[in-house]
Amino acid sequence: MRLPPLAPDATFAPLVLDADEPLARRFRVSAGPGNALRFPCSGSAQFSLRGWDDIQERLGRPAPERLHVLDLRQESHGFLDGAAVSWYAQHNWGGVGLGQEEVLALEAQRLRLLARGPAVWVGDARAVKEGRAPGFTEWRPTHVQSESQALGLPSGHYLRLPTTDHLRPDDAVIDQFVRFVRELRDDAHLHLHCRGGKGRTSLFLTLLDLLWNAEHQALETVVERQRQLNDYDFHKRLDPDSYKAAFAPERLELLTRFHAYARDNPGGSPQGWTQWLLRHT
Repeated sequence: MRLPPLAPDATFAPLVLDADEPLARRFRVSAGPGNALRFPCSGSAQFSLRGWDDIQERLGRPAPERLHVLDLRQESHGFLDGAAVSWYAQHNWGGVGLGQEEVLALEAQRLRLLARGPAVWVGDARAVKEGRAPGFTEWRPTHVQSESQALGLPSGHYLRLPTTDHLRPDDAVIDQFVRFVRELRDDAHLHLHCRGGKGRTSLFLTLLDLLWNAEHQALETVVERQRQLNDYDFHKRLDPDSYKAAFAPERLELLTRFHAYARDNPGGSPQGWTQWLLRHT
């Protein structure tokens, strides 16, 4: 698996506002003709706590014991007085090469310092992302939480699967994902999100779709169904000069191989992902 270089501003990535609106952006439910799901799934961009309430409302207020959340973000993030914030390095590559425990440890330290400050400066995410001088707003934090703390789901109902933005997940993350999904009850509802609700969320929703439908449907059928849900096309030709271009083929290759895996192991069993890879490499 190819990795990009660590962002040059990884050690001083600015804190930015991801979401503070009452509605969840890029919300969709992964269902429709030909999509035989064992349980319903949905996806979105990063949400504020008001946005999380909006998601539950759109889902018909399922009981907490039915709700599960997959957080696909590698970058440090959390909630500042109910608003979603994160530390945004160039290309969102401030955690490249970090393992899961390192990702969580870095985030915990940042949130702890954020909670101790009498005042903090929160930047405009779009300006930072586009490389423009960001405008900063002063916040006086009263309540700082990690996402796991803020959502307050029952134990085992929130899972962090750190995935570098614009890249495919590594095989250990996919193994963890398959095990988690395999063990969910049939009355569960699984919600997935990344930062923008596009690449990583679309990729994992496609993997979910494949787990249940690859045995009877072509890869292109599944990819097109997910494209219609979110207008995110894994076959889109990128400008060769784009920083994302070098990593797009690996995501397509993953989908091709995962289709073969899911065809042999519908629902993620009997073999796990890496176990299957060892036999088919």
